[in-house]
Amino acid sequence: MDSKQNNTRRRFLKAGCGALAGLAAINIKVYAGEKVPEDDPTAMALGYKEDANAVDTGKYPKRAGEDGAKQFCNNCALYAGDGEWAPCSIFQNRLVAGPGWCNAWVPKG
Repeated sequence: MDSKQNNTRRRFLKAGCGALAGLAAINIKVYAGEKVPEDDPTAMALGYKEDANAVDTGKYPKRAGEDGAKQFCNNCALYAGDGEWAPCSIFQNRLVAGPGWCNAWVPKG
């Protein structure tokens, strides 16, 4: 392989990496600070509610009973913050309500 071909390959790889980094930055900006609406298709599929007390426990028995009553977004391993609203990895880091709940809830380890 000659040096001209190597140089072209390096430029291509650098440009590709730069483009991927740019796309990642755009994706973060799009969702930064955006709250997940309850009528979002993913939210509806997971039974997300901003108020965990509004969850239909017949449809989502995981939230029922004594153990279920202790489940909130703000004590879920996927909730990335301490405030009233924080990013959730299930919803592409859009904001969910701390006192909310969805069926993807997992206890903080």
